[in-house]
Amino acid sequence: MLTPIRFAGASAASRDEDLKEISKSPQCGAVPKSKASAQSPSDRMKAIPPPTAPTRFSGAKKAGHAAEEHPTMHFAVSGAWICHTGRVRRANEDSLLAGNEFSRESSDDVTSISIGSGPWIIAVSDGIGGHRGGAEASREVVRGLAECPRVTPLSITEILQRLNRRLCERGYKEPELAAMGATVAGIGCGGRGLFAFNVGDSRVYRLHGKRLTQLTRDDSEAEDLIDQGLLERNEGARPGFLHALTQAIGGREEVVDIEVHVHPLHLEQPTRYLICTDGLTDMVVTADIEKILVAESTAEAAATALFQKAMKAGGVDNITVAVIQIEKT
Repeated sequence: MLTPIRFAGASAASRDEDLKEISKSPQCGAVPKSKASAQSPSDRMKAIPPPTAPTRFSGAKKAGHAAEEHPTMHFAVSGAWICHTGRVRRANEDSLLAGNEFSRESSDDVTSISIGSGPWIIAVSDGIGGHRGGAEASREVVRGLAECPRVTPLSITEILQRLNRRLCERGYKEPELAAMGATVAGIGCGGRGLFAFNVGDSRVYRLHGKRLTQLTRDDSEAEDLIDQGLLERNEGARPGFLHALTQAIGGREEVVDIEVHVHPLHLEQPTRYLICTDGLTDMVVTADIEKILVAESTAEAAATALFQKAMKAGGVDNITVAVIQIEKT
């Protein structure tokens, strides 16, 4: 019997089992992040069966987008975000989209978000594949999302699939952009209501009362091993191969289809959400993130406190944080 691997300081992260989605194409091998120092354990993973497919929005029909004719976009969003290089990295490979606002350069100051009604998208993207390739990949992802004609699970999925093919092809044709790719996580408001989405290990959390719940599932070697009972959930930075991604947008020499995880959100009262890259979650444990989000009454103060906590912990990666509140209008 295999004994679960343990790491010092590990603690269980809170989960929302109703909203967690587990999906990956069985064709997808590991997509190592540029920061990973070791290769993924491919031989060990061969014995692990592929996970089940995710729940989909049954009403999202391709033919004429019939289900999108009567949009439900009556949700306002407010909050704040910060996108920063961190203490160690020389370049910022993270990007962020907040409605019509893009992150451009690393900033020490938070930027406010205020959108009165949909459609809108708030999303973060973490580039992989080296300084230039990673930065360009994450920017292509947020630009592509900003051009989404309809903010629905179907449209988001189609755009991310096209971006995946484009980044794979560019990385193959342009040596300086080899293995360019990115993760993405976000919340959309549009013709199918509210939903979260992700590819890779950037995350969306929800604060309900004083409890923080991770709504997205990481596409990573670590998460696969946790699902199989071979690894205990580890808070903070992941060693070696555990940082390798099993899926990203691009990041390969050949085009392999991705599986976009979509998570419907049901909101009856104003609710706070956190969208972030792993520059935060590798540095700050979930319990501390939760304490900050509960303690800070404003999104600006919460985003600033989370950023400062990650920097004090080492700031070894780019840090992107968006703290938002969504409410019906």
